[in-house]
Amino acid sequence: MKNFIFLFLLAILYNTNLFAQKILTINDAVAIALEKSFTIQSSKHTLLSAQNSFDAVRMGFRSSINLEFDLPRYSRTLSSQFNPLLGSDQFFSVGNTTFEGRLRVNQPLLFSNGTLAITGSIFGRDQFNVSSSSSRDYFSNLSIQLRQPLFSFNSQLASLRRSEISFEKMKRNYTQAERDLIFNVTSSFLNLYKTKKSLEITEEKVKQTEESYSTAMSKYKAGLIAEVDALQLEVDYASSKNELLNSRQMFEEAKNEFKILIGLGLNEDFDINIQLDYTPIILDNESITKKALENRIDLLNAEFELELNRITIDEINSLNSIKVEVNASYGLNKNDDLLANIFKHFGESRSVTITVSVPVFDWGKNSLSADAAATNLKIAELSKENLKKQITKEILSAVNKINSAKARVEILNKSVDIAEKSYSISVERFKTGNVTSFNLSQIQLKLTDTKLNSLNAVIDYYIAIADLERKSFAKIAH
Repeated sequence: MKNFIFLFLLAILYNTNLFAQKILTINDAVAIALEKSFTIQSSKHTLLSAQNSFDAVRMGFRSSINLEFDLPRYSRTLSSQFNPLLGSDQFFSVGNTTFEGRLRVNQPLLFSNGTLAITGSIFGRDQFNVSSSSSRDYFSNLSIQLRQPLFSFNSQLASLRRSEISFEKMKRNYTQAERDLIFNVTSSFLNLYKTKKSLEITEEKVKQTEESYSTAMSKYKAGLIAEVDALQLEVDYASSKNELLNSRQMFEEAKNEFKILIGLGLNEDFDINIQLDYTPIILDNESITKKALENRIDLLNAEFELELNRITIDEINSLNSIKVEVNASYGLNKNDDLLANIFKHFGESRSVTITVSVPVFDWGKNSLSADAAATNLKIAELSKENLKKQITKEILSAVNKINSAKARVEILNKSVDIAEKSYSISVERFKTGNVTSFNLSQIQLKLTDTKLNSLNAVIDYYIAIADLERKSFAKIAH
């Protein structure tokens, strides 16, 4: 018997744990969303793509090594040559078969916008024509080449900086996506709580109307009130039950929407827990606005846009300037009929070319491009200044919403107390026959509306605080 009781209690404990409902706070919901939600997963992959793109650009400024082989390279063609015996040109069939390997090391010089390349090659070649037997020779070559622009725009540094800016913007956008998600989860959580409390208020309304209906029926049967009064409360009772069904449906739909938002499965059930004790706060508009202007992602990105426009202007202006480019090379090479001999007693090759490019006339194309770039910079500057004004306006608007909601909460909290007291008195007066069923119904409706309005004001108050925190990057104590 003792074993049976022990197993029975164990089964109860197991089933209790198995079917225990998950209780979520706002912090729990935010933590889940920051790990599982579609928004954050998508943002993480976008950031990873940007990271890989930036790394690829950076790696492009390191040494690259390429190895190529021609296995083989064959050609055969008719070639016109002068025949001294006949005193005229004749066509001869000539050709060659070549096996060649090439190794190239390329190193961009980021600091100077130049390029250093080391190239090594070796090949063996069979040559043939119709007038002689085929011959074979070998060739080796090792050379260093330098290409160095002088007094010109550093396109390599510009390319790297553009990539850095693009990546920094993506990182900031990811941070903004996190902040937006936290706000959306907080706002949705509070609205879900509002839906839940509305359901509870409706359930309380059903109980109240049921009690009023029961009282009315008792009084009607006793001949104390007219049938129409009893029927009025019966209609109110039926209407409140229908309202309750709608409230339950709305709550379940809101829960499913919330599950999708934070990344839970639709089959996972949960309840929410939050303490919304109203605490009035005092806001310093000046310090909050200053915080926003220092940290807003869109304003920081606007500064990046200015830098990109300045880089573009420098790049366009460089096209209309005198360009000097130095190309120098030095090599060791050897050709011989024997393979072993091409690795000793090397010959040398060297060359230096200085190219000066002077723009003379382009029909004003470069000047127009420079004017367009300067205009774009001016637009970016105006956009930044306008954005500052918009941010300041947003902060003031958010502060006003908080103050408005705060005033509503303080007024409606008193109204709820008054409405509850008025309803209690009316119920007692209805029992004694001093209030009609219609008046009781109106007072009960007013009580429900007052509770819902008070709830809406509290929810609006805390959503407005969360919105201000998102827009200002300031932590608002509440």
